[in-house]
Formats: sequence, structure tokens, C-alpha cells
Amino acid sequence: MKLTGIGASEGVAVGPAFVPATGRPEPERERITEGEVEPELQRFHAAVETVAGRLGQTAERLRASGSEDEADIFDAHVELVEDPELASGVEERVRDLQSPEAAVLAAGEEFAAEFAAMDDEYLAARADDVRDVTQQISAELMGRGTSDFEALQTPSVVLAKSLAPSETARIPKGRALGFVTAEGSRTSHVSIMARSMGIPAVVGVGPSLEEALDAKTVAIDGNEGLAVTDPDAQTLAEFERMSGELADERAALDEYRHVEARTSEGRRIEVAANLGSASEAEDALAWGAEGVGLFRTEFLFMERDMLPSEDEQYEAYSAVARAFGEKPVIVRTLDVGGDKDLPGVDQPHEENPFLGWRGIRMSLDTPDLFKPQLRAILRAAAHGNLKVMFPMVVDVEELKAAKALLEESRAELEAEGAETGEVETGVMIETPAAAVCADELAQESAFFSIGTNDLVQYTLAADRGNERLGRLQSADHPAVLALIRRICEAAGAAGIQVGVCGEAAGEPSMIPKLVGLGVTELSMGAPSIPRAKKIVSELR
Repeated sequence: MKLTGIGASEGVAVGPAFVPATGRPEPERERITEGEVEPELQRFHAAVETVAGRLGQTAERLRASGSEDEADIFDAHVELVEDPELASGVEERVRDLQSPEAAVLAAGEEFAAEFAAMDDEYLAARADDVRDVTQQISAELMGRGTSDFEALQTPSVVLAKSLAPSETARIPKGRALGFVTAEGSRTSHVSIMARSMGIPAVVGVGPSLEEALDAKTVAIDGNEGLAVTDPDAQTLAEFERMSGELADERAALDEYRHVEARTSEGRRIEVAANLGSASEAEDALAWGAEGVGLFRTEFLFMERDMLPSEDEQYEAYSAVARAFGEKPVIVRTLDVGGDKDLPGVDQPHEENPFLGWRGIRMSLDTPDLFKPQLRAILRAAAHGNLKVMFPMVVDVEELKAAKALLEESRAELEAEGAETGEVETGVMIETPAAAVCADELAQESAFFSIGTNDLVQYTLAADRGNERLGRLQSADHPAVLALIRRICEAAGAAGIQVGVCGEAAGEPSMIPKLVGLGVTELSMGAPSIPRAKKIVSELR
């Protein structure tokens, strides 16, 4: 069976299919006898211990690899598994002769409902976490162990309706050969994650995925947006041929990893990496990153009970600064809105959070949230070449206000005797308003970085996650290219660097156009760096 979707991450792969568990498991029995109560309670506590131990091991593995943020997610799940209130609810039901597997699901649903009813959006979202862990305990009681990503022992192609970043964090390194999802677009999170992992992905295949979930083997072509389930011998031979060609191409690209990117006429173009967490720094350097064009800081704030402290942020930022040394690292300040919940922040419900209270708007309105991040960046700058970038800016007043808070934070640190470093400040140009006001913004900026994903979305009025609007999700549109030209001209007149950190920066067909428009830096998923350097070196 052929599944046609969007080629979201290039490459080909063939391997066994892996479908992560979804939905609520059905208990194999509902009732027990009086004589079974104590043995069943012992089984329940043993299952809790097993699941908590498995989740704890996942957290330790992630922490050892430097993925502190992902590890925190699993630490929180361990706490839920061992929660006394949950245990008490299960024990009460078992003593009323309900089977432990049914009791866990019932108590878990009741516990989850309490979270869901809370006014705090972040705590309400914890309901799904409760259901997740209670389903794992119930599965363990039924002898199924874990059927989720932790069970992925053999390198496989993952088939799923959708995949969230926190879900891909569960996959042991090297175990995912590729992703095939029913939902998603080229700029959705699963696509970005696949590119950063260097594996092929086909997204947006739609309802046809349901018919493929029983497949034993899947062949995936992330270049063409095609997946084939249980391929025949001829298809396997074709994929083997393509795989060999790609291996030869990668080997040829290796010579470009650690060279400076210059056009054939000597024009220098910096090729940098986009990082989603501090743990990705070493891999990015291995791929030949000449800096970090976008360090997303959201990973420190998501999926947790409380906001990260200034010291915790400092440790993450300084780790990347030390890893890159003199190479520039552009740290984007917190860029979340109503689509992502923050603990302790009163975020109103918004009909369209992408046009709402987000990015620099939220930061300026919540200095208690913003200033600890600015202080952490200033302290970390003492250990490397950090720059700070403000997202979702629409006019120069917002930029001036953000810079004022940065200087206020510096004055506080100096008064405390803390060590700080110099940081350049820049703007992420991702709104049409910022592009139109680029001349004015350039007078207050040390650099620009164009976020093409959102610039396309806002310019063309096309939701980047809407699969039906694929034609309107490319930076290669006359209106978007005209804005990029305007941005580059403003940057050139002011003598400042202009980069692109959106997905267009790593697209082979877009690189010549971006360089031709005046872009001086390209930042992308690290595996795309060698090819980008090769393309730049061949440009005239």
C-alpha cells in the first residue's frame, strides 16, 4: 500500500513498522473475589514500582545525554505514578472487589478529571499526563508491560496520527528510522524534529494511515513524500538503490562539514545550526555548525510544574556558550503564547493564539518572567559569544523596551557583583510589520534573523499547520521574497548581519535565492549543514 503525503525530512529508510500505543486499554477483567484482595494489592504496588523504575531510567538516560528538559518530563511522571492520592483511590476500589487494572483506570480518570477542572491551564493539561501513567500501570498489571516508545528496541519506522516533541523524546537514540504521520506539515514540530534527528519523514498522509497500521515493514522516501507498506521485492530493490546513492552523496558531503562557506567569488556566508535544547550542541558542531543561528529557549519552560530558575537557565545557556567558544550563539528569548501553557503565568484563552499574546508581547508584560531570562543570558555571555534575539517584534518601540529591560538587568547584576558578558541585540523578523519597518529597526539592532516559517504564515494568511494550504506554505512566493529583499536592503544599508533561521534556510532550492537577495547567514537543522555549504560554495 502506498501512502502519499508531504516530504518533510529528506532521506530513505526501510524497516519494521512501530505503532505507539494509543487510546485507553480495556481491562481483561472487572471484578475479583474477597480472597484475591491482598495478592492483587501486592501486584498493584509491584506494577507501580516497575513503571516508576522504567520512567526513572528514561529520565536518567536523557539527563546523562544532556537533555535536562526532557528528563524533567519523566521525573514528573514518576511523581504521578507514586502519588499517594492515586494509590489510595486504587486501594479503596480493590478492597471493594474491583480488579486492580480496572481500579487504576477508574481512579486515574477521576484524578485526571480533578486536574482538567482546574482554572490554571497548565495544571488542567496535566490530566493527559495522569491518563498516560495510569494506562502504563494498567498495562503492566495485564502483563503487557510498556507498549509505548520505551518499548522500541529495534530500529523502526514510526507510524502515528501525530507526534509531539515530548513523545519523540521518549525514543531511544538511533531507534527511529523515520516518521510517517497522518497529520502535520513541513513546518510542524514533527517535521522539524525529524530534520534535527537526520531521519526521513512523511507527514500529512491523512486517514489512509489507519489502513497501514497492521503493516510489518515500511519503506519511506522523505524526498518524495511517499511511504510503502509491506513493499514487494522490486520496491525493496529500488529503495536499496536510493539508499546507496544517498550514502554516497553523504560521504561526498563530508568534506564540506568543517570548511568555511564561501561563494565561488569569495563572499562569506555563515552556516549555523538551529538548536532546540542544550543537548544538541555537540552534534551540531560535529556537523560543521559555524555558530547557532537560533537557540530556542522554550524547552526549559515546557512540560513542568514551575518556571525554570535563573540559575537553571544560566546553566543551559552557558553550556552552549562554552561548547561553541568564539562562535556566535543567538539565543531567542521565550517565544510562547496561548498555544503552549506556562506554569504560574495567567494566559487567557485565545481564539487565535498565533495572533495573540505571545513572544515579546508576553515578555514585556511579565517582567518577572522576562528579567530572569535576560539575567541568565547576560551571565552566560561571560563564557562565550552570546547574542540575544527578541521574537514577534512589530515595531521599534517594542525593541527599545526590551533593550531597556536588558540594560536594567545588567545594572542589577553589576550591583550584585555578578560576572556578565557583552551581548549584541537583534530582532527576529517574522511579522510583515517588522519587515515593513526594517529600516527603522535596523538602527536599533546589531543583526536581523528572518523567521521564514511565521513570515510566510502571516504574509500569506495561511496557517502553517493546515495541510490543505501546502501551496501557501513556502517562502518561495513573490510576496515573501519581496519582503526578504526589503529586509536585506535595510540590513545592508545599516551594515548589520541578516540571517535566516526558518526552514527555508536549509532548503536546497531556496539557498541560492536567499543568498542572492543579500542574506549573510543561514541557520538550519544540523544534518543539512554540509549540503548547504556545498551549495554556497558553488554559487556565483
